Amino acid sequence: MKKKFQTRGVALALALVLLAAAPASARRPKNFRLMWKKAGVEGPAASTAPVAQRVMGGRWTPEVRGALDRFLAERGRSAPGYDAAKPPVAVLPWSDALVSGDPAELVFLRLATRVDFRFDDEWWNIVPVAQGRQPARAAYEQFIALSSSAWRSQPGYHRYRKTILGSYLGLCREVGRRECRQYLMRLWAGWSEVDAIDYARQNLSEEKLRPAGVELIRAEDGDAAPLRVRRGLRLIPEMRDLALKLRTAGVDVWVVDDVPQPVLTAAAEDYGIDPSRVVGVRAVPEGARYSASVLKPVPTRGGKSEIIKAAVGRPPDLAIGRDAADRELLSYGAGLRVVLSGDKELENKAREMGWLVQPSLAR
Repeated sequence: MKKKFQTRGVALALALVLLAAAPASARRPKNFRLMWKKAGVEGPAASTAPVAQRVMGGRWTPEVRGALDRFLAERGRSAPGYDAAKPPVAVLPWSDALVSGDPAELVFLRLATRVDFRFDDEWWNIVPVAQGRQPARAAYEQFIALSSSAWRSQPGYHRYRKTILGSYLGLCREVGRRECRQYLMRLWAGWSEVDAIDYARQNLSEEKLRPAGVELIRAEDGDAAPLRVRRGLRLIPEMRDLALKLRTAGVDVWVVDDVPQPVLTAAAEDYGIDPSRVVGVRAVPEGARYSASVLKPVPTRGGKSEIIKAAVGRPPDLAIGRDAADRELLSYGAGLRVVLSGDKELENKAREMGWLVQPSLAR
């Protein structure tokens, strides 16, 4: 009997030694449920819970990236109280903001270069007399009856091209951006919407393959005052990612900018923006075709906030601004506001209002 007790005593001592030698992590703490939550795990449901999106690093400043990540986490579909029937709204600009380049001017250049406008007497009346209507039309008449393969050898063709392009630049310089951007939409008169979008899509695809640069437009050899026009279009990875993360998080993403509607519709396809959320400069329809009149409000300055107020009924929760034309939109409401650098007036306003400033990703 004594021997049996001795054997049991040895076994018990051995068990105690093994238990003492076990790793501390193997012991279940009294507050293990609290520790689980602190580690960011909420039990079995964690594998199916929605995960908040985060924007890619890239060239975002830490402050702006952090603010965007918080916006996605606190306002997106994974946030408590998210209402799919009334999702948060983001409003973004386009030219030289979400892309590097100006699709409006690139497509206008192609229309002028290929002589693809829907020319008739009414169309010529769109070109202001003060911006060279008569000289442009006279030059046009000198080459239009010839084969298109011979146009570039004709002096009239080069005078026409420079004068038409100069009419837009002259309006911008002498009257203002609002008027000259409307002019770019008015020149689409006679086109159907489907054909115009397809035309813009083809042109932008070509420009994305073209090296960024400047083309000089001369009326003749030795022209001492050529026009300088930008070529090439670049998508911006950080902005494309942001648009994707916003949409994935259930944010209602809008693009509002002073680009002709068919051009902006075609351009926004690269970012997956729903066409119903793309608002550019719109023409008054005339049957199945565009007329030479423009719908109001025009998406610049106060027109941007008017469009969002009418379409959404409330200020945007997130708005990004490119230049002074976005000031009124940024001032509409008190959500997250990000200003892209490049316009000193707007940057000063951003500092005054406490808006974030991000070095432009398009320059």
